Amino acid sequence: MNEAIIKSYERKIHILFAFRILMWVICAAGCVYWIYWSFKIYELIEFEVHTYATMFRPHFNLGISISLISITISLVLRLISDGMKKKMREEMYKVR
Repeated sequence: MNEAIIKSYERKIHILFAFRILMWVICAAGCVYWIYWSFKIYELIEFEVHTYATMFRPHFNLGISISLISITISLVLRLISDGMKKKMREEMYKVR
């Protein structure tokens, strides 16, 4: 019974780790999104600071929002994972 509980904790921890990796990939995609649009808008217009800023701001806000939300979710999943690891260690070293 002890091994079954430990294996279930390990499985949950691995699943959370996979979701955390996914969140970091989404974060990177959000950064790549606004970087792409930064260069794309720069190529589309003759460089005027106010026009560039007005066109770029919505793309930047969306990219940064996606990145910050995914990092926050990843950190919450990390806290959950650390809690499970603590419970797993307590189960492993429980005296019977």
